[in-house]
Amino acid sequence: MTQQSEEHVYLRSQKDGADKDYNLHLEQDAVSTGLWRLFYENGKHGAALKKKEKIEGAVSYDQAKKVFDQTLKEKMSAKGGYVSQAEGVEYQSLVQADRVSGLAPQLLKSIPEALVYQRMDDPSYLWQEKKDGERRMIRKTTEGTGPAAMVTVIGTNRDGLIVPIPKDLADAVAALPLPFVVLDGEDMGQGRYAAFDLVATDDDPKGQRGCEHRWLALQQLLHTVPSPCWASVAIATTPEAARELDKEVRARGGEGLVGKLKSAPYKPGVGEDQFKFPYLDRATVVVESHDGTKRSVNIAAVGADGQTVSLKKVTIPANYDMPPIGAIVDVEYLYAYPSGGLAQPRYKGIRNDRRLEHCVVSQLKFKPVDACEPLADQQGHSAYDPAYGDEGEEEAFCMAPGC
Repeated sequence: MTQQSEEHVYLRSQKDGADKDYNLHLEQDAVSTGLWRLFYENGKHGAALKKKEKIEGAVSYDQAKKVFDQTLKEKMSAKGGYVSQAEGVEYQSLVQADRVSGLAPQLLKSIPEALVYQRMDDPSYLWQEKKDGERRMIRKTTEGTGPAAMVTVIGTNRDGLIVPIPKDLADAVAALPLPFVVLDGEDMGQGRYAAFDLVATDDDPKGQRGCEHRWLALQQLLHTVPSPCWASVAIATTPEAARELDKEVRARGGEGLVGKLKSAPYKPGVGEDQFKFPYLDRATVVVESHDGTKRSVNIAAVGADGQTVSLKKVTIPANYDMPPIGAIVDVEYLYAYPSGGLAQPRYKGIRNDRRLEHCVVSQLKFKPVDACEPLADQQGHSAYDPAYGDEGEEEAFCMAPGC
């Protein structure tokens, strides 16, 4: 009889300039005795990955094992290009995944740069570094008391649907010394979580306290349970500190800033109390090809060796004509990925005053390798006021709707 055991494989591919992960999990079903489930995660290396079903529902061990072995063989073939890596981030099971949670996050809108700097001089606002992760609210609930108490931790996406979160992160949230907690933040990948708001507790179930009060409470709460899962979120609470934070984040190639009215309660959806200020750059690139019948084109830049480097696609807005192949165009973007492509590209039109020699890779601003520092290091940040960290209550870092 074949010995039945759980298997977890973590793969990585850097074939053809890519850098991506593929994880495969053969697990016993948590509900049905004797049945097994097969899950996978895939995406950019180091990013937050979503656990998905490779086989729908629970099946026999032999059926799950057969697909597990076939998938592993395909991925590690010359064509697949994946190789084994020592370890990966283990996620929760999928039992509740994709169910509606009832949680809805606050969302951001951009405001003009002039208004950003006007508000930066207003002490009524606090400022935080805008993190580039995947939006994730996390809720802890507790049924019963004492040793028999049952703790449940769930994560949700921007749409309020339940999604798996890393098990170590779920354990860290479960250990927080409150029976009911709702956090808002960013899943930064590799099990790291940048918490920027304490949305709700038993004492404030609807988040009616002001965001500065909530931020201080959040800091106090997270420091009661030290964990490598907690990633710091730099904050500035005075106009002087806000200007310094702006300079520092720009200097290290950060994504931007978020501002929020200190007295504002937590309000799901887009409102007037919070806003984003992304640091967009502009690049001159060449149109390589059209994307079939879609209103998008493939763009590229020229490397030091004279070869074109694909920057993938950019959508052409309806108020612009489709640029011809070979056209030199401008694109705004947040940063470039080392593996190719631009983050949040925005087409800005044809440049008749530029030639192919201006479309160079060296003009691009690349994403920092790792902009996450542990929460324990945050007090060393120039824009962090230790007095706030000693008193307690929470924050309001607010991320872009796309996060």
